[in-house]
Amino acid sequence: MISLAAGTLQTARNGLARSLSGVLPASLLSWSRFAFNLPFATALVAGLYLLGTDGAPVLSPRFFVLCLIGGIGQILGNVVLITAFKLGTFAQAIVIHKTEVGLAAITGFLFFSQVPSILGWLGIVVSAVGVALIGYASAAGRDGARLVGEDLLAANRGTGLALLSAALLVVAGFGIQQATAELVDRNGDVDGTFGLAATTLFHVTWLEVVILTAWLLAKERAALGRVPRHLPRLAGIGFTSFAGSLGWFWAFSLSFVAFVKAVGQVESVLSVLLAIYLWKEQKTRDQLPGIALTIVGIFMIVLS
Repeated sequence: MISLAAGTLQTARNGLARSLSGVLPASLLSWSRFAFNLPFATALVAGLYLLGTDGAPVLSPRFFVLCLIGGIGQILGNVVLITAFKLGTFAQAIVIHKTEVGLAAITGFLFFSQVPSILGWLGIVVSAVGVALIGYASAAGRDGARLVGEDLLAANRGTGLALLSAALLVVAGFGIQQATAELVDRNGDVDGTFGLAATTLFHVTWLEVVILTAWLLAKERAALGRVPRHLPRLAGIGFTSFAGSLGWFWAFSLSFVAFVKAVGQVESVLSVLLAIYLWKEQKTRDQLPGIALTIVGIFMIVLS
């Protein structure tokens, strides 16, 4: 249930980002996700520390390194995904970047002893075929001709960027999971992992704000001046990001990264509905067979 709620909130956040993707640079949209997230994360952690009996948890250098890995992965993954929105359809970008489920399963198996079942591995293959069909439909729709014997994923830059976003978000997911695990090792989890997950969220978020603010001041200072004009939607991005991220961070502390991301695939279905009925992305309909196959593979992973 935690992952389902997080996936729904993330759809709302991505929808708000999509509505501004042609107006504001991807770097500013990413900054807003974290900058307007930070006040909520700060208030939550402060409340937990004040009301708790143990005070602030013990932190370690390794914890901060893992938070930094998770934060940079999230920043780059988010910027790349927003750029993908501009080059392909919203639904295409969202569904393809959700191949992070398969990437997370492979990474967990190779490096973290997180072993999916046979059904889970089969779901990964089915999802990959679905991604290829989505890329094929997108490229054929753009060029007006069918492509034969070409790399279907490379034929569409939006598809490639969505896949890169998936890889970066997998790195972020494992960084966040291992950061919370480090807190558990140092402090124990006698009161559950919610407070430790919230602590990880706070530290990842402030690191992200520092990095992106420095980037904007150095490279795109003028972009910050556009914040007041779009403040309501940017604040909406920040709040939905906070609520969704809190769900992801908590779920990561309770289960395999691949399982958490798989359950969060409710976002894919909601994104397709948004693309068709809200933004009238009619060519999304041509991608429905590939999207459907991708989602079938995803649910195979969920059932594994």
